[in-house]
Amino acid sequence: MRMKQKKIRSVVRRDNAEGYLLTSLIAFAATVIFTRVFLQMTGFPQLGNSVLHIAHALWGGLLLFFAVLFPLSFANRWAIQVSALLSGMGVGLFIDEVGKFITQANDYFFPPALSLIYGFFLFNIFIYLQFRRPHKEDPRGAMYHVLEGLQDVLDGDLDTEEAAQMDGFLTIAKQSERDEIVSLANAISFSLQKEKLHLLEAEPSYWERIITWVDAFGLRLGRGIHRKIISLILILWVVFVIGFVVVLALGVPTLASQVVQWRGVLLVIQAIVGGLMLVAVINWITRNEDLGLKFAVSGFLLSLVALQTLYFYISQFSAIINTLLQLVFLQILLTYRRWYLRGSTL
Repeated sequence: MRMKQKKIRSVVRRDNAEGYLLTSLIAFAATVIFTRVFLQMTGFPQLGNSVLHIAHALWGGLLLFFAVLFPLSFANRWAIQVSALLSGMGVGLFIDEVGKFITQANDYFFPPALSLIYGFFLFNIFIYLQFRRPHKEDPRGAMYHVLEGLQDVLDGDLDTEEAAQMDGFLTIAKQSERDEIVSLANAISFSLQKEKLHLLEAEPSYWERIITWVDAFGLRLGRGIHRKIISLILILWVVFVIGFVVVLALGVPTLASQVVQWRGVLLVIQAIVGGLMLVAVINWITRNEDLGLKFAVSGFLLSLVALQTLYFYISQFSAIINTLLQLVFLQILLTYRRWYLRGSTL
């Protein structure tokens, strides 16, 4: 007599989970930035009357409701993508008013609010990076991905790349110790062989086309020019950081009161960032590119995590420009490493 199969409740990572998380992350950041810019440019208009005030947090809650409703109601894969987009927008609209939720006076402009928003953004980046890390598939998880991929077969949308990916998952599934998984994998594999006779040619996604265009443009630009751009960025950043450290150390009277309040903390962090960048410049100029990039990336990451969180408290939304610039500079460094230093352990 066959023993009753024990139910398995362990989680299985959704196929393309990192893609959905990236969509939500970008939508979240773009929504907060657009909302703040729009309100600043229009003089912070209010929707309502002397009694009612329809805050944009309510619109965020409505978007979050639809973000939950779509995957609960529709089995199509695009419902997950729509949910990711709406969830990012909804969270962005909601969390933008966090200052009202944590103060007795419902203060939208409460200084720590933007630091909390930025901290939440960094937390989401951390989650996204965890899902980007390679992981080993087990037969059960691989079978989940195969069953999800069968939606493309039903929709007549299966292409050569997706079929190859399904073949890889089926190979893993066939190694299962459970007969039902192996039997199902064999049946789907047999059916898929027939489907391969009329598959669509794989087309790059929107993001893949952008990456391909950037890569083609950058490689045409050449390593020499790319290297000069990085040299300029690092040198200017070192000059900027050292200059600011000197200003903090001297205690210039024109410093804003918030800067003076956090002067000691800023001085320590800026000094560490400046030291990392100085070492990066020295190694970069002496052609030790791998080590130079490691120190430069470390400096930018420390600045983005520690310094910018503090600056969002001190200078409020104006800190976004500096943050975006640092993100662009960091991407330039990482792109150089990806193109020319493939063996790097950065």
